[in-house]
Amino acid sequence: MATAAWLALVSALASASSIPEMFFPELGALASVVFASPGSSWARAPLLLTLTPAITAVPGVLITRLLPYGLPALALDLVICLLLIRWLRSPIVPAISAGMLPLTLGITSWLYPPAILVGTGGLALLSQLRARWRPLPPSAPLPPHGPVRVWAPALALFLLGGAGLVHLFGSRLVLYPPLFVIAFEMLTLRDHCPWSGRPGAVLLVTGGAALAGLLLVRSLGVVPLAVAAAVLVTALLLHLARLRCPPAYGLALLPFLIPSPSLSYPLFTLMGTSWLLLVVATSAALARRRGDREWQH
Repeated sequence: MATAAWLALVSALASASSIPEMFFPELGALASVVFASPGSSWARAPLLLTLTPAITAVPGVLITRLLPYGLPALALDLVICLLLIRWLRSPIVPAISAGMLPLTLGITSWLYPPAILVGTGGLALLSQLRARWRPLPPSAPLPPHGPVRVWAPALALFLLGGAGLVHLFGSRLVLYPPLFVIAFEMLTLRDHCPWSGRPGAVLLVTGGAALAGLLLVRSLGVVPLAVAAAVLVTALLLHLARLRCPPAYGLALLPFLIPSPSLSYPLFTLMGTSWLLLVVATSAALARRRGDREWQH
């Protein structure tokens, strides 16, 4: 409920200020974890929670302004986002989505990076206020990411095939921004990602969230009530599937930024998710054949 209220408030501020860039889909993932898990690494890093998405948004806008959409632009944007997150030592992986969003939707306004500070900064402030009222629970250590040489080829294959599907079907939404977050977590945290090993549930929840967001936008419009409903429907889907996959909120919220989203939106997202799951399954099978020796070193 807190996540729905926060997203509705941010969408209302974006509408009232005529700055739609203030609202970005992955804010739903961030808010869901910060509100539900006050001891999480995201909630315990308020400065990085505030700044990391805005920092990755800068190269996203710059690349969108300078390069046409395609594999070179996607690869450059993704690599820069990953390097920035690594350089900052930030746990805020959803910042990848904030950096890829400009390419997907053609956002070229320099208002976008500072505007999203409203949502992330307010979220960080709320987490710190709550920490003053209640002592934080002990934090669990972050699971280690696998070696770059192991997961980078699979990520490259995912990007290459995804760009091919975008060209084939004529929609950038096949590579929807939260999909890059889902991919990075599944490929680098193979044994620790909470939604690994459940491809059917991932398809059901992500497809259902995309459909719910689309129908709410088309029936109610881009209004705070529809935003809150999209968040609540996604939370219900995750609960029914017994799945912990915060990026699913981004799928429900992305239609609120797409001008006149079409009914094909859920289908395109399912294509992208299915391709990723195929890459992940293939990568895991190859790792088993190697006996996981590379993953251990």
